Amino acid sequence: MSPKALLDFLRRELVPTPGRASATLRLTLAALAATIPVMTHHIPHALIAMIVMYLVTQEDVAATGLGSFLGLLGATVGLGLALLAWQISIDTPWLRIVFFAAFFFGGLFLKRALTLGPLASAIGLPGGLVMILPDIAPPSPEVLVEFVLWVWWCVALGLGVNVFVQLLLSTGDPLVLLRRELDTRLAAVEQTLRRLSGQAAVEPVMPLATLTIAGMTRMAALLKTSALVHPWARDRRETLSALITLVDRLVTEARALELLGPGPGGGVDTTRLVGAADACERLRKAFKQRRRPRPEEWVALAAGEGEPASPQADIERTLDEIALVVPGPAAHPAAHPGLFVPDAFENPDYVRFAVKGTLAALICYVLFIGFDYRQIYTSVITCFVVSLSTIGSSNQKGILRFGGAAVGGLMGLIALVYLLPNAESIGGFWLVFGAGTAIAAWANFGSPRISYGGYQTGLAFYKAVLQGFGAAASATVLRDRLIGVFFGLAVFGLVEHLLWPVRAADVLRARFAEMLRLLAALARAGEGRTAADLDSSRLRISQKVEEIQGLIESSKFEPDARDLDALQRATGEAQIVFLLLLTRARHPRRVEVDSAMAGTLEAVAARVAGGLASPAPDLQGALREDDPADAYRTLVIALGRLSRSTSAVASASDATPATAMATARPRFSEGSGAI
Repeated sequence: MSPKALLDFLRRELVPTPGRASATLRLTLAALAATIPVMTHHIPHALIAMIVMYLVTQEDVAATGLGSFLGLLGATVGLGLALLAWQISIDTPWLRIVFFAAFFFGGLFLKRALTLGPLASAIGLPGGLVMILPDIAPPSPEVLVEFVLWVWWCVALGLGVNVFVQLLLSTGDPLVLLRRELDTRLAAVEQTLRRLSGQAAVEPVMPLATLTIAGMTRMAALLKTSALVHPWARDRRETLSALITLVDRLVTEARALELLGPGPGGGVDTTRLVGAADACERLRKAFKQRRRPRPEEWVALAAGEGEPASPQADIERTLDEIALVVPGPAAHPAAHPGLFVPDAFENPDYVRFAVKGTLAALICYVLFIGFDYRQIYTSVITCFVVSLSTIGSSNQKGILRFGGAAVGGLMGLIALVYLLPNAESIGGFWLVFGAGTAIAAWANFGSPRISYGGYQTGLAFYKAVLQGFGAAASATVLRDRLIGVFFGLAVFGLVEHLLWPVRAADVLRARFAEMLRLLAALARAGEGRTAADLDSSRLRISQKVEEIQGLIESSKFEPDARDLDALQRATGEAQIVFLLLLTRARHPRRVEVDSAMAGTLEAVAARVAGGLASPAPDLQGALREDDPADAYRTLVIALGRLSRSTSAVASASDATPATAMATARPRFSEGSGAI
C-alpha cells in the first residue's frame, strides 16, 4: 500500500460517524475514573483494568453489560482453574506446559464451538498465561498467587467502573442502533440517487465510499445482540439478516453508479433514478413503523430479467427484494440458541483451528524461554488473539495488531520523553492520559477494518504511561512489546500456511454450498418434520449465513480474492429463498414441487462447490394451474434468481467445468418475471 493510499484509507476510517464521539467520551471518562482508585490505593497492574474496558465497551448498553458479565465470569473461572492447576504443577515445568496447552486448546476450540465465543477467550487466555507466569516472574508461590489475585481484582475494577459510566451516560439500544444503521444507508443511497438525477439533495450523513468500506460486520454484531435481548428481533432474525445483506448490497451498487457518474457513458435514466430514490424513502418509512410496504405503496421497479446488467438495474432489483423481506409478522417463534453451535462436535475445522493456535503459542513459549528473552511473552498472546478461522481474517487482525502497537508505542514514547516530565500534578497526568485514551478510543469505535488497531494503540500507550506510580523513563517495554508482537505474528503465519491452510475465499464457497444443501433439506421436509426439526434446520442455516457474511468481509484481506460481489449477491438471493421456505414450512405441501425445489438447490450447490451436478428438475413444469400465486410461484422465481446469481460465481472458478455448469442450470420458462 502506497503512502497516499494509506492516508486515504485513514481519512475515510477516521471521519466522524453517528455515535462515535459519544462512545469515545464515555470510554475516556471511564478510563480516567478508573485511575482514581488505582492512584489512591496504589493498585498494581492497572493496565489490565484499561484493557478490559476496550474489550467489552460497545455502543449499545446491552452488549456492554453482557460482555462485562461474561468477561468477569470467564476471568473468574479461568484464573480459578489455573490456581488449581498450580497446586499440582507449579514445581513441574513439563506438567505446566501440558496445562498451558490444555488451556489454549480448550479456549480456542470453545471460541468457535460456543454460541458465546468470547466467554471461551476469557477462560482460556488468562488460564494459559498463568501457567507461564512462573517462567516470566519466578519469585515464590505466595507472590505468584498474590499476582493472580490482583489481576482478578483489576478485571473486576475495570469492568465495574466501565459498566457504571456506560449505564450513566449511554442509552443505546442494539435494535434502535441497528435500525439507525439501516436507515443511514438507505438515506445515503436516496440522497445520492437524487443528486445524480439532478434534484436538489443534501449530502448524505455518511459518504457511500465510507459505508462501502464499513460493510455489514457492525450491523451483524448489532443483530446478534438484538436477538439476545429483544424477542421481536429474535423471532425475525433471519429476516433482519437478509435485510442487512441486501441493504449492504444496495450501498455497493449505488457506489458503483456514483463512480460511473450521471453522464451519457453511465447509461443513467433520471426518471428511474427518481423512482428508486422515492422507493428508498418509502422503505425508510416502513422501517420506522416496523411493517412491510402495503401493496398500494409499492410497484415493482425492475424492468425484467431481459434488461442488460447495469448498476441502475441492479439497484431497482435490490430495492424490490428489500421490499419483499422488510420485517413483518414472524413465520413462527424462533427457538432459543443452545450453549453450543449446532455443529460444535461435528466440524473438524474447529479442532484444526485450536491445534494451529496452540502449536504456534507453544513454539513461541519454548523459544522465548530457551533464548532467555522473557520480555516478549506478548508473542504467546498474539498467537491466541490472531488465531482466526481463515488466513484473511488472521492477516487483518495481525496487521491491525502490529500497526496499533507501533502507533501506541510512538504515542507512549512521546509522552515519556516530552510530556510527562513536565506534568507536575495529577491534572497534568490526566491531561496526557485522557488525550491518549481519546485517540485510541476514536479508532476503537471505527469500522471493523480499524477498530482492533485502536484497541492495540491504547494498550501500547498504557504500557508506557502506567509502568508504576513514580516517574517512568524506560522505553524498553515498548520495544519488547513490538518485538513480541512481530515474533508471534511470524510464528503463527508460518504455522497457518504449513498446517491446514484455510483461505477465506475457499471456505466461503464451501460454506455457501453447505447452506444451499441445508436449504434443499428444508425444501424437501414433509409433514413428518416436527417443530423441533424445523428449529434445528433454522439454527443451522442461520449459523451458515452469519459465517458467510463474516467470510465475505475477511476475504477482502486476501490476495487474489475473487467473486466477492457475486457471492454477496447470491447470499442475498439465498436468504430470500430461506425466508420463503420458512413461510411455507408449516403449510400444506406438495411433494412433487418440494422435490423439484430441493433438486434445484442441490444442483446449484454442486455447481458452486465445483463438482459435477446432475440436471436440475423443471420447476415450472412441477407447478399446477390451481397453485396459489403466493404459495409456490414467488418461491420458484426466487430460486431462478438464485440460480442465475450463482452462475456468475461458478463461471469465475477455474475448477468448475463448463459442462457441469450447463447441466446444473435449472430450467425456467421465459415468463418467470420479477417478484
